[in-house]
Amino acid sequence: MALSLSYYAKNLFASSYGPTRPAFFIWHPQGTPPSEKKLLFKIDFFILTYGCLAYFTKWLDQSNLSNAYVSGMREDLAMFGTEFNLAQTCFAVGQILGPIPANLLLTWIPPRLLLPGLELVWGILTIATYAVTNVNQLYPIRFIVGFLEGSCFVGIQYVLGSWYKRTELGKRTAIFACAAYVGTMISGYLQSAVLASLDGKNGISAWRWVFIIDGIITIVIAAYGVVFFPDTPYSTKAFYLSAEDKARCIERLVEDGREETSNFTWDLFLRSVKSWQLYVLTVLWMFWNTTVGKVANTVMQLYLKNDPDHSWTLYQVNNIPTAINGWNIVMVLLLNIYVDTTGRRMAAVMLNLAILLFGTICLVVWQIPLGLRVAAYMCAGLDGPLSPIYYSWANLLTGGDSQVRALTLAIMNSWGGAVSAVMQQFLYPVTDAPAFGKGFKASLGFVGGMCVWVVLVRALELRAEHGKKRLDGMEAQSGAAAAEETVVVPIEQKGLR
Repeated sequence: MALSLSYYAKNLFASSYGPTRPAFFIWHPQGTPPSEKKLLFKIDFFILTYGCLAYFTKWLDQSNLSNAYVSGMREDLAMFGTEFNLAQTCFAVGQILGPIPANLLLTWIPPRLLLPGLELVWGILTIATYAVTNVNQLYPIRFIVGFLEGSCFVGIQYVLGSWYKRTELGKRTAIFACAAYVGTMISGYLQSAVLASLDGKNGISAWRWVFIIDGIITIVIAAYGVVFFPDTPYSTKAFYLSAEDKARCIERLVEDGREETSNFTWDLFLRSVKSWQLYVLTVLWMFWNTTVGKVANTVMQLYLKNDPDHSWTLYQVNNIPTAINGWNIVMVLLLNIYVDTTGRRMAAVMLNLAILLFGTICLVVWQIPLGLRVAAYMCAGLDGPLSPIYYSWANLLTGGDSQVRALTLAIMNSWGGAVSAVMQQFLYPVTDAPAFGKGFKASLGFVGGMCVWVVLVRALELRAEHGKKRLDGMEAQSGAAAAEETVVVPIEQKGLR
């Protein structure tokens, strides 16, 4: 039976928790017993410490190339043409190709071994980058590092979705996402510190020291992950979880209606192709990768550097745009706590999209006062909260089949990365600075498209939920009818006296 438009309109912004919506809470719902809080503390500490540190090193190692380029690599490797762009492209291609095989392997190989193992290898390659003498050595290293790093984001997202209830997942995913902004900021600060203290030490240039230091940090965190990362609830061998803890972790997922099958079968791709989630979530993530937020720091830096009306120092050019990162961190946490607490995901999404639209419209208009323009960069760059909201949503919508969930999360990331690379290459070339007419207009159109698409995702979610309730009701009625039809035969009629 088809659902009416009034049903969709009534429930579009409704809480996904329905009548079971909990009272407002920050971390634990009211009534959570102390034993559950203790268990969650252990899970949170070891999953989030490794997850955040691994994602931090991913962005540290991703950002170090641009920092090295402006700190001596350009001259030492004679990168006076488009060599830097080609190195970035090699890295981007690796990141596009890496997530799908990595996430599929996660359902075979314990995450405790696979994710830190891949991180260990990219850490070694990061250290090896210090020794390159020409760009032809740099290109394959950056491709392989990008390929290995592609496992980090989707792999940790898969593990997060394996452990937490729907009232818990958003804020944990948000904390994980914040590590990217911290890593980007720290990379620049680290470069400045190295320039001041290690340049020329032992005959090694500062930009080469950065790769050595970043690589050592990465290897240490990988070793931590091998020891402490807990895999998934169905396969965990974490020494800090008792047998009762492990059993309770699985019970929690059953209580949340998210018990999963994890056995691999070769019809995985057929199951994925038949799922509507694969298509709509991938397109949603592709839309997310078209916002100004993907290039916000860079385009604001270029505006400040090329501002004809004001003179900005080099310090201001490099540091003022970092306010976008801090703004994102605050809003990532606030909006995702709101979603976890209320279940009103669409309200949070639409608020974020409204802010994106406002900021992007202002940038398209361009001829606006300085204060409004700074606010426009901040608003147009506020894409951060949508990342954990969309990925936690994807984890919930694909729950029940770990293989399909892993593949969907990976395909989302790969296609989104491809779109982002195309956007940056063709719609945000540095030659268009500072106005970026093509890029801002394209981003505005895509944000408008995302507003429509997210409504479609919610409508399909409502249809799936209604279908499940209807099926459960039919099964209950069938069971009741079968019980009523059962005839109790008197003992006498059975020939037993």
